[in-house]
Amino acid sequence: MSRLFSHLKRLDWVLMGAIALVFVMGLLIFYGSAESRQIFWRQLVFGSVGFLLILALSFFDWRIIKESSFFSIAIYVFGLVLLFILFAVGAKVRGVTSWFRFGAFNFEPVELIKIILVAVLAKYFSSRFIELHKWKNILISSLYAGFPSALVLLHPDLGSAVVLMVLWFGMILLAGIKTRQVLAIVFLVLTAAVLMWNYGLADYQKNRITSFVYPDRDPLGGSYQSRQAMIAIGSGGLFGKGIGRGTETRLGFLPEYETDFIFAAIGEELGLIGISILLIGWFIIFFRLYKGAILASDNFSKLFISGMAVVLCTHFIVNIGANLGFLPITGIPLSFVSNGGSNLVSLCVGVGIIQAMRARAYHRNEGDGVAVLDS
Repeated sequence: MSRLFSHLKRLDWVLMGAIALVFVMGLLIFYGSAESRQIFWRQLVFGSVGFLLILALSFFDWRIIKESSFFSIAIYVFGLVLLFILFAVGAKVRGVTSWFRFGAFNFEPVELIKIILVAVLAKYFSSRFIELHKWKNILISSLYAGFPSALVLLHPDLGSAVVLMVLWFGMILLAGIKTRQVLAIVFLVLTAAVLMWNYGLADYQKNRITSFVYPDRDPLGGSYQSRQAMIAIGSGGLFGKGIGRGTETRLGFLPEYETDFIFAAIGEELGLIGISILLIGWFIIFFRLYKGAILASDNFSKLFISGMAVVLCTHFIVNIGANLGFLPITGIPLSFVSNGGSNLVSLCVGVGIIQAMRARAYHRNEGDGVAVLDS
């Protein structure tokens, strides 16, 4: 029993508390009306499962990912197989075939793919840390991200495909490549974006982007959602209208408030105070991940924690940016806050592995705060 308590004491409870804080912010919105009460209970169940997963995975020997190429390739292939199976049996929601449906529950495999890709890229980059600048390694790593991105894009899910490629680019920057290589990659990305616009995007996806660039052209169409989100946030004032009393949120003027526009719903019903609490929670999450990456003693741990931070930061920027009208709407949820069990539970898997890394750490010197991983 003492070993169990000793193990639990080593976990990052500040990070856990910050995640719980932003999670509760979403629960408050779901509990605000009878119509969303079912979402509240379902999300609470997913949150409880996620918490238990974090605790269970904190006992996981994460070094198997770092040391076993077979294990890394196996989980990567497993993720690709799930994406292939979606084409045959996946459920289509709002024109996107991204979910497996199991009765009342849906599972979106791309959310798990994000965590798998973090692990695979962390292993690849850490094992080639000195030779990473070679174009061969950059190309191979881009293929690891490119295959699932292409499959996700065919579903078609542009937002998730962008997250996967941003994850690859962010991790390769953190791993360390030369400036001229960064410029070459940016040029290739811009070229691919032009080709994608002309040959790859569906009409509704193009409409979202053009509505963002020219919002006045279609105020009741493509730009309607972002306008309503900004109205909701602005109408909340300092203290908000109260939980369940948001007119934009509860009367149907703000579409998809449980997922895409949860930030706007919080702004309307909890006001600037609620938004400030949410942002403080996210600041703590990012700070704890940054600190964990800095203190990690091996490259794999640094890159895995950094990769998780890239995923969370991308979701954070894209979702809130769309709510504030700074970015086009892509359907990316606000992690730990938006309704959705797949995203929540998958992220908890990643957090659980981070906690496992911390649980195996010890202080070389109680006074210097330097963490070293057990061998």
